[in-house]
Amino acid sequence: MTVSLYVHIPFCRSKCSYCDFFSIPCMEPVSDFYIENLLREAQIRKNQFDITCWKTIYIGGGTPSLLSTSQIQKLLAGLAGICPIQQNAEITIEANPDDVTADFLLGAADAGINRLSLGIQAMDDRPLAAVKRRCSRKTNLNALDLIQKYWLSAERSFSVDCIAGLPEQTRESFENGLKELAHSGADHISLYTLTLEEGTPLYNAVSKNEVTLSEDFADDLWLWGRDFLEQKGFLQYEVSNFAKPGFESRHNLTYWNLEDYAGIGSGATGTVGSFRYTNSCDLQKWAELAGEEEETLSRQTLIFEYLMMGFRKITGVSSTRFFERFGEDIGKFVEPVFSEWQQKGLACCENDRSFLNKNGILFLNAFLTQLLDNR
Repeated sequence: MTVSLYVHIPFCRSKCSYCDFFSIPCMEPVSDFYIENLLREAQIRKNQFDITCWKTIYIGGGTPSLLSTSQIQKLLAGLAGICPIQQNAEITIEANPDDVTADFLLGAADAGINRLSLGIQAMDDRPLAAVKRRCSRKTNLNALDLIQKYWLSAERSFSVDCIAGLPEQTRESFENGLKELAHSGADHISLYTLTLEEGTPLYNAVSKNEVTLSEDFADDLWLWGRDFLEQKGFLQYEVSNFAKPGFESRHNLTYWNLEDYAGIGSGATGTVGSFRYTNSCDLQKWAELAGEEEETLSRQTLIFEYLMMGFRKITGVSSTRFFERFGEDIGKFVEPVFSEWQQKGLACCENDRSFLNKNGILFLNAFLTQLLDNR
């Protein structure tokens, strides 16, 4: 079985005020103990699912750029020893701009990583400070400069993340920042609107009126950003993701196509066939592979998740592939909702594909809620 692999590095020097992802404070170097246990779990998952090849590898977090170059090389060499990595596989590592050095970039490339995902978020100091990002405009520019010198090549690519609607962000600072990123050499840009997650420091500050945010302003910025990126040759291929042709994230498409992937690391999730597991967020329990949550997904759940993920893509869902996978007509599961959205001018059918158009995808959550209610 060929699967994609997600490797979770949960450690962070500090936590951004909007973040609700699982992370562990880490002021010291990441222990080799963690790398050794990642490889031990990879071997266990390989045997458990009879994995024959890693299709893509994504090292995410947390902050994977806290790993030393020797740890990155040990991790990749170990994974390749456990199971062959598909030829020309996309191998991604996330990085904080503050961690980017010439040694980091050269070491990652030497280890076999060919895609860098850089968490820029904003190019202005005020919004970065407002959400307690561990970087500044200066460190962002320094990272982009080092990437130009030591990373960019025909064999390697990089993506940047950007958020619209951060506190203290102005239209001018957002637009100028996105223009800089579009000309940075990146071939993939993830553009999000700020999401307030309950329980985060930013959510609490907004609830107490200590910070003022405007959803309408964030949406306006995002819409400008979408149009600007497409003018610059970054084509929207998923709700929040834009890429130059051929540079779409193959690993993320695994999720959006509901294909098999294994997850290793504390807090990681994997889904293979109808089996889903989530590792413990307790490091010791995870190291003992204890406290894992397991679930067998029903056929109805798999169908809805296939539609939920598929309609995130600009190309939508293929009725042919749906029938091949589930043996049923897609219309049974999307009608009459899809026809209603077509009549509103928000959805389209072309050949065998059903998809939300450029305006319809802005209301993806409402569409999916209607599908769920219609089940």
